[in-house]
Amino acid sequence: MVDPVSPDPAVSLQGYAQEVRVFPGDRLPFMLSGEPGLATVRLARLIHGDPNPDGPGFKDEVVAWGQTEALTLQPQHTDVGSYLAIDHQESLNPEREFTLAMWFMPTLFSGGWHTLAAKWAPNDLAYALYVTGHRTLTAGVSLDGRAVTWCTARDWLKLGTWQFTALTHFPDRGEIRLYYADSRASSGDGRVDSIEAQGTSPVASLKTMPTGPLYKSSAQLLFGATAHPTSAGHWAHFNGKIARPVLMADALDDRSITLLAEGADPRELGSVIASWNLSRGVSGTAVVDESGNEHHGIAVNGPARAVTGPFWTGTAATMYSEKPDLYDAVHLHEDDLDDAGWEPSLELEVPADARSGIYSLKLERPQDALHVPFIVCGIGRAPLCYVVPTYTWQAYSTNRGSHSYTEDGLIDRGVCIYDAHRDGSMVYYVTRRRPTRSHHPSAGFSQWGAHNTTAGLYLIDWLEAKKLEYELQTDEDLHERGIEALEPYSAVILGSHCEYWSAAMLSGLRDYLSRGGHVLYLGGNGLYWVTSVDPARPHMIEVRKSGDWDDWWAIPEPGQFEHSTTLEPGGLWSRLGRLPRRLVGVEFSSLVFEEADGRWGFQRLPSSFDPRYHFVFEGVDDEVIGAFGLNRGSAAGYEMDSVHEGDWDGRDRTVALARATHDLFWPTMKIPVRPASDIAMTDFPGGGVVFAAGSVAWTGSLSHNDYDNNVSRLTENVVRRFISTPRGGDVYS
Repeated sequence: MVDPVSPDPAVSLQGYAQEVRVFPGDRLPFMLSGEPGLATVRLARLIHGDPNPDGPGFKDEVVAWGQTEALTLQPQHTDVGSYLAIDHQESLNPEREFTLAMWFMPTLFSGGWHTLAAKWAPNDLAYALYVTGHRTLTAGVSLDGRAVTWCTARDWLKLGTWQFTALTHFPDRGEIRLYYADSRASSGDGRVDSIEAQGTSPVASLKTMPTGPLYKSSAQLLFGATAHPTSAGHWAHFNGKIARPVLMADALDDRSITLLAEGADPRELGSVIASWNLSRGVSGTAVVDESGNEHHGIAVNGPARAVTGPFWTGTAATMYSEKPDLYDAVHLHEDDLDDAGWEPSLELEVPADARSGIYSLKLERPQDALHVPFIVCGIGRAPLCYVVPTYTWQAYSTNRGSHSYTEDGLIDRGVCIYDAHRDGSMVYYVTRRRPTRSHHPSAGFSQWGAHNTTAGLYLIDWLEAKKLEYELQTDEDLHERGIEALEPYSAVILGSHCEYWSAAMLSGLRDYLSRGGHVLYLGGNGLYWVTSVDPARPHMIEVRKSGDWDDWWAIPEPGQFEHSTTLEPGGLWSRLGRLPRRLVGVEFSSLVFEEADGRWGFQRLPSSFDPRYHFVFEGVDDEVIGAFGLNRGSAAGYEMDSVHEGDWDGRDRTVALARATHDLFWPTMKIPVRPASDIAMTDFPGGGVVFAAGSVAWTGSLSHNDYDNNVSRLTENVVRRFISTPRGGDVYS
């Protein structure tokens, strides 16, 4: 029986696109799920999402690409939860006696079954180690694949502490022993100082059983999960870290078990079948066996890699690259997810003449609707490019919290950057290959305001209304192709909330500006967090926030600041010397989520009356810009950026032209700047120039008064000047 996805019986539709962006001529599979039955299919280019009657309302343009008009859906299962998988080889079924040992640190107890290690499938049981019941460690061995002899440790397990266990089997004596030791580390960070020094040498529980050899199971050897007894998925997931798993062809004695727990090389204690070094292969999915017997495996569903192991002795700022051998663990979670792996429900062929834009495949039933958006990228035939911040979409991509603005039933699988894992640990990786309802173009705005898809559509609608010729690129394009993705365009727009940037994206934007490019940065909180893209799994991003926010979802464990996928230090780009203001002139400085109600807009500064900036304000006689808008009532709102006055790097080339301030604006944590939002111009050698309107809410004011307003006029002035001036030319003349 499949668990219900929502307490609302009408909510069942789920889905995702295999890719978030395509080009004309591509094929795009969609993975869809729902209660059995028909759903209608509608394909459209999205233009405006906000249904607010004070604005243009929802607008789209239906397209026919030969897609079906109705689709019969079936539920698709998501096998959530990470584990390590070692493919079966006969040598993993020891012929005679054996020892299975590892270090582990539980981070969540829930009273059920939780796997440490299991060569175990229905009617195919060999051996296993579990955490079960009330913090109980237990081991099982089978001689016939069905009947199990269990042996349980005497002590309750500890939460958040490294502990050691070993299982030994003596087939000739008909005996199994389960060893357990609590590190009882006094350092407060869970690391092991010394087992013997703490007086807690491993203690064995003993159980007799029939004599005879272990059953020769053909199941995979799994660490952290067990094959589900009735389906193709997995269950009994372990929440916590495991380290130094080893399988030996000898049943070690008490003294050797103690030495192994103390960190001795298992090769010095007996015959090793497999010894997995989890400090290797951290940038991908590899699980490396160092025994020479080639029992390599894979990490499934993205457990945290490059995490501290039981013998880690570093400081809070220690990096994996400095002492990789001390990062010999993985952190497993029952809610990890790499790729949902659903079967395609339908496939679209994008016509060769398809117009660039944000599209949505919409599934509908009488009481439920699901939007699955995707981007058709341009091929460099327009003068203007909007870079859709798809990595930011991905970072926010669940409807589990108020940031998602969806109130249609909590059905998302997996987690995003703004969640915590169920054990309370920080989320490092987010996949886009999983079902989510968080990208709905008309999501509610009752909590904070609009961003992501909806705020991007404010811009699309305005570009359409002004009949500007434009194309779209995405974060993926800028990451993969750098300046090549921007090179064809006279001007580039960075949208309302482009928060998550990779190093390659920053370099691509820098190169474009250094070659005379023109950029409109129409947003806030941009170019902010170090974001890594897994080279082998480009559908996965990694973000390790560095404690620059006090929120529970932004504080990694000590020593775990370095990204596993690229070995980049995590945190703010500004902490690594790649300050956003060096590229766009402004940087995140303030937040406000209140309705403005006409209380604030951007007040023009004396510098705005300099003849040099006349083209920006041509036709704008107002002293206050943007004291209106669909997004919380002002062009200044949500998260906002400002010029950092006194900045040696930008004081000569960045000029603030208008500023919004109010007592309700509150500053960003850890960054001592005055809370404000600025409109600014920044010049670069070689003719590059950036116009910045430092606010996520800016695009929500473009349509006010049927697009006849000072925000719209000012933005249009800049766009038209930028696209009409040759790259490297003087936009001020």
